Amino acid sequence: MSYLEMYLYNLYIHYMSDSYIHSREIASRCAAGKILRAARIITRKFDTALRDTGLTISQFGLLNAIHLMKPDSITRISDAMEIDRTTLSRNLARLEKSGLIYMGEPDAARKREVLLTSRALDLLDQVYPLWQAVQDDIEVRLSPEELAGLSILNDRLAD
Repeated sequence: MSYLEMYLYNLYIHYMSDSYIHSREIASRCAAGKILRAARIITRKFDTALRDTGLTISQFGLLNAIHLMKPDSITRISDAMEIDRTTLSRNLARLEKSGLIYMGEPDAARKREVLLTSRALDLLDQVYPLWQAVQDDIEVRLSPEELAGLSILNDRLAD
């Protein structure tokens, strides 16, 4: 068998294998892959805009959620934001170390109140116009139906 024949045979086997066929199906259909790619694209846009503030969009979102919820426990934040407690605890520790949140002492039920510091409130005000510019750009690129679909998607899949 010549080198060319061997190469063509291997190429044929590769592209006709079940694993290759499965990979093509996954690449074209996988909801997680499509959502993760869109999330990475959007996250990159926000993180680039926020870079000089020292915050990522994830940190900004977490600070905003704390501000809105005034949570009495880490579990409440975890449940509301669909973040596992370990990841959330690590992110909260970073924000606390940066002086952006205050974590209260555990009460009898082992709940810890999470509060924003005045520095965090000032930073939220500073970051808002940067967030708004990226958000406006995304809203121009996506139709109102597509934007509404994101919320519908979250609601349907949350169960």
